[in-house]
Amino acid sequence: MSRTGFFVALAIVSVTSVASAAEFDDRGVFVPDAEAVDFEDFSAPERHVAEDAELPCIAKHFEVITDDALALEGDAFVRVDVAQDCHERFVITTPASQGSYRASVWMRHGSGDARLVAEYPEESGEPQQTARMAPTGRATSDGWIELASNDVPIDGTLAPLVYFRFTDFASAEGVDVDAFELVASGTFQAAPECDGVGDVVCGDDAFCLGGRCRLGGPNVPPLPDVAIRDEVVDALEFKLRIFFGGQKTRALDLPTSLATLESIRGAPTAWQFWNGWARSIRELHDWHTSARGPIGNAFVRGRLNACFIEGDADLSHDVWPTHPVYKDILVSHAGADGAAGLHAGDRLVAIDGQHPIEWARNLIDVNWGYHVACDDQSFADFAEALGGGGLLILKYAKTLSVVRCDPKTLTCADSVELIAVKDLTNEGVSPGVACDNRPSYHLGANSPSAENHYVYYTIFQGPVDGTTPEEAIHGMVWDTLYGGGDPDGYVNGTIRDAVAEWKLSARGVILDHRAGNGGTIDAPEFMTQLVRPEQVLAVYLMPMETAGFPGPATAEEGIQLFNNAKFDVPYTVGAADHDPALPVALITHRDGSASDYLPLGIKGSPKAKIFGPGPSAGAFSTFIQFSYWGGISFQLASGDTITNEGVAMIGKGVMPDFIVQQRQSDLLNGVDTIHEAALAWVRQELKP
Repeated sequence: MSRTGFFVALAIVSVTSVASAAEFDDRGVFVPDAEAVDFEDFSAPERHVAEDAELPCIAKHFEVITDDALALEGDAFVRVDVAQDCHERFVITTPASQGSYRASVWMRHGSGDARLVAEYPEESGEPQQTARMAPTGRATSDGWIELASNDVPIDGTLAPLVYFRFTDFASAEGVDVDAFELVASGTFQAAPECDGVGDVVCGDDAFCLGGRCRLGGPNVPPLPDVAIRDEVVDALEFKLRIFFGGQKTRALDLPTSLATLESIRGAPTAWQFWNGWARSIRELHDWHTSARGPIGNAFVRGRLNACFIEGDADLSHDVWPTHPVYKDILVSHAGADGAAGLHAGDRLVAIDGQHPIEWARNLIDVNWGYHVACDDQSFADFAEALGGGGLLILKYAKTLSVVRCDPKTLTCADSVELIAVKDLTNEGVSPGVACDNRPSYHLGANSPSAENHYVYYTIFQGPVDGTTPEEAIHGMVWDTLYGGGDPDGYVNGTIRDAVAEWKLSARGVILDHRAGNGGTIDAPEFMTQLVRPEQVLAVYLMPMETAGFPGPATAEEGIQLFNNAKFDVPYTVGAADHDPALPVALITHRDGSASDYLPLGIKGSPKAKIFGPGPSAGAFSTFIQFSYWGGISFQLASGDTITNEGVAMIGKGVMPDFIVQQRQSDLLNGVDTIHEAALAWVRQELKP
């Protein structure tokens, strides 16, 4: 029997205008929609998919609970209790025709990820269609909450496997799920092939991604009801005004973001509302700030197994001049195949007719993976994301314009070649290369693999190639500065031990940190103990101390802030037993967060210098994360760093002592320009 219950509105930002199919009668009894395409009350497990080839963790993840007093509909419901990386699937029946549908389900206790999925046979050529589900605002007095999707098109003529998928988010007792319903809604929308972002074939509520139009609606929560939409926008604005940024980013970027957020109050569709919100987050232009959603998690056609780097195209300026704002973009390294024939030293001059960095920056409307430095003169994040695993070109581009060069003759073509992205294939079996701004490594047998350039969470160290035992020049290559406060931990233990060893036996050190992913501040503190006397260099003010704070108005006010906080949140660099005679070269390029603090702590040391093409990211903050239903989440940079001179550091990347650009001629010769400059300086300054 259908359970009765008092119907209430759920006062959260997810209240939406999507009409619900099921209703409660005047006695509060749940009544399924008689016109529903399919309905599941979970009273029996016949629809449960017992095997899931994608996941290794199928076990006892659900049970049918028979209790007509608690069940929303019928006399049973299902209790789902699965690991974070697993999910339960229940097969859904759809008509053998083209249609558009809205899915809904009710749950209680905890939270979860609910989706409607349509998987098409491989031979059909159709991509998988997934609709995320989020609260509608309807709830019952005993805790049942309705989740629903936006309209999702399903082509039943292609015999797809359609299923309801649910994962609970580590709830101690599992999550109760009942009354799944699928109702015809709207008109069928095909997902045609397309060519590059901006292709008009996709319409207003979709965009071209990887050669196929991707509907926005199924990938975002429903549109907030007009009666409470202003409250939703107000709540989102409040978070930005209170928590976001430090002095520079609040002054320069927050006003633009708030103006965009204001504009979505009248958005006519769910996609235009939520994509507008995501753009407002991206407009904050901060390394720690992002809006995330499932829209970008899609298959892309082709392969571009090559990495790109900012540099100086010294062999091809007569073919294509340098841009007045952006550096030249060169191929840093490439895989053995799948790279469109590109190799180190070739030049990428344009994407869809624009400079590659300009093109990447203009993706702010659609790229939910948008990642940018706080310092407005740093564009390394965009260059790194173009190829390899970054996929920007494969996802959004129509054409590439390249100048090919010959490593045998050390010359470049006298014309530009146009490559159509749709002509790139998936052929090739070589490993996918990682893009880390390092054309090559210089630690001999201790180096990362030259085949795939995987560094990530590993630290590589040893004698530097081409040096002698008498020179005793040591090197380290690493990306991530995780320490976690444990001096014997994964990174700090390695850094601590390396620093101790170098103090004893090295005459020079080269630290190659050109893909600095950040981490925890104690790791750069350990590293700086090599090169300078101990001092409190700065303080890092966290969100609760800077909420709504515009930053110090004067250097004197900044110094007072520093003095007030230096015993609570100090960035302490150096050590009494540092080695003032040891030359240390730090190489930087795409570095942010804790990887900003490292060059900040190195710079100005008695005998240490920084080498690189430009400033670090300037991400001198921490961040706050917010998660929502339907795969939507966002992260806001919050706080600022104040130096002992009273300077607010957010948005001010650390400039190298020696600004060095990677030369095209060197790449063709297999030479790493920046490393060679660092090595030459270390040799000149060797410790006696």
